[in-house]
Amino acid sequence: MSVGTGAGDRIERFLSAHPEGRLLVCVGSASVPGLVWLAERTRQRPVTLLIGDLQGRNFQHATDVDRRTAVDFVERSDVEVRNWYRTARNAAGRSEAHLKIWAACDDHGNPQAFLLGSANLTAAGLSENAELMAVADASEHDYLRSTVAELLEKAWSAEEQLVERIAGADAVAEPERPHKRTPKSGQHRSSEPAGASKSGCANKTLAMAVVVLGLAAATFGFLPQLRGLQRDRCRATGGPQPGPSHRRGPPARS
Repeated sequence: MSVGTGAGDRIERFLSAHPEGRLLVCVGSASVPGLVWLAERTRQRPVTLLIGDLQGRNFQHATDVDRRTAVDFVERSDVEVRNWYRTARNAAGRSEAHLKIWAACDDHGNPQAFLLGSANLTAAGLSENAELMAVADASEHDYLRSTVAELLEKAWSAEEQLVERIAGADAVAEPERPHKRTPKSGQHRSSEPAGASKSGCANKTLAMAVVVLGLAAATFGFLPQLRGLQRDRCRATGGPQPGPSHRRGPPARS
């Protein structure tokens, strides 16, 4: 098996080995090209298709010809489409059918042979990705039958929904969920307007200058310049104007 082309080949070999009876296909997701691939290989064979994820994004990319072929396949009287998932609102938590099983059934609809692996019913799964598909040992058949039967019992009919997805995928594509970004730990967003932030920085710078000059004034005796700077700061902050100082300056140096 060559990497990237094995899943489709393995499935075709399984279908050739079991050419009769209803075909049961369970996958996590499907696409228009994947449905066309299945339709071309089951023209004379009834199919039950269980899909877990039927969101519109999976069916966005396809030609008009492939869309018509896929719709014709889903609307066949001998084709049954089922869907099963559980939302996060359920007490048991979110879940969906994600298994990949192909089963050949007998005349009574009971699965008798199983092929299982990792490939979805998509172009990528069938012919592009590195996938693994293997025939299940007979010792696992009871387990596989019960698992599939339980899912089919819980699943609901989805032919109309799938046709809508195929025929109008662009119109019904699922919108992206908005992601609300929150600050990282230790980071806080400021609620102040930009102007207030700049004004606060300017006031802090001016206050620091006053402190530095105050220390210099105590040493070199230029208090008049300091009082002028204080008045400038008060004008900037809206505070009261300083009055005349009665503090003596340091003695003049000789």
